[in-house]
Amino acid sequence: MVGLLGVVLMVLATGAFAATPVPGGKWSWVWTDAKGAGLPMRVYTYRPRTCDSTCPIVIVLHGASRKAADYRDYWELPADRYKFLVIAPEFSEEHWPKSEGYNQGGVGKEANREKWVFATVEHLFDEMRDGQASYVLFGHSAGAQVAHRMALLRPDNRASAIVAADAGWYTMPELRKEKATNPFPYSLVNSPSGEAELRKALARRMIVMVGEKDDDPNAENLSKVEGAMKEGATRLERAENFFKAATASAKDLGVKLAWDLVEVPGVAHDGRSMSKAAADTLFKK
Repeated sequence: MVGLLGVVLMVLATGAFAATPVPGGKWSWVWTDAKGAGLPMRVYTYRPRTCDSTCPIVIVLHGASRKAADYRDYWELPADRYKFLVIAPEFSEEHWPKSEGYNQGGVGKEANREKWVFATVEHLFDEMRDGQASYVLFGHSAGAQVAHRMALLRPDNRASAIVAADAGWYTMPELRKEKATNPFPYSLVNSPSGEAELRKALARRMIVMVGEKDDDPNAENLSKVEGAMKEGATRLERAENFFKAATASAKDLGVKLAWDLVEVPGVAHDGRSMSKAAADTLFKK
């Protein structure tokens, strides 16, 4: 029989209890990822009155606005309704500049995968989890670019589900040069991921979500570079083509695709509406 001391030592060894558990209500603090990039970031959180620090966790990735507090607030009512904790890290332009630093996960600029944005998300989960073994990851717009690339490039993540909502453009799940229109970051060609990673990514739950009215080819912040334009003229079209590419890759590799495509009726490019739709899709019974 394991004594009390043995139980305590095992808990400490597994890191089951949070170093910084999510407090009640709205809160924010500055955290430095000592395990990875070593950069400070402000983290915004929300814990409903009906939850303690062991409730399920949803990590929310902001868009190009870099306004994590707004995205935390978008998830407040869903958190009250479905009883989960919200953690919204802010990846500042100062420390994670431009698309390369944030949207693309810093992959092209940093060889050490523990310094990628995806690793920062995992390290933050370790910092704030209180016995939870997994979390849900939601990203909107630029954050959706981070989210789907995390699925493809870091499939060993601990997210039970990833929601990529209204991404502006994608890394297509294609490894074959003859099938890809462009190499990484527009496909997995010349990326750090290989067939083993792609197989794992396709078999894990991801929801590709897009507003049905996010169909403006001249929308603000919509990339018009050649690689993005080959994916489609609008965010709606690009989401559909991304999902089609995943379906084709899964078939070619003999993998059962665990992804879904959800087109949200009546919604354009709206972080609040997409947050509500994502929460309902994930948690409504």
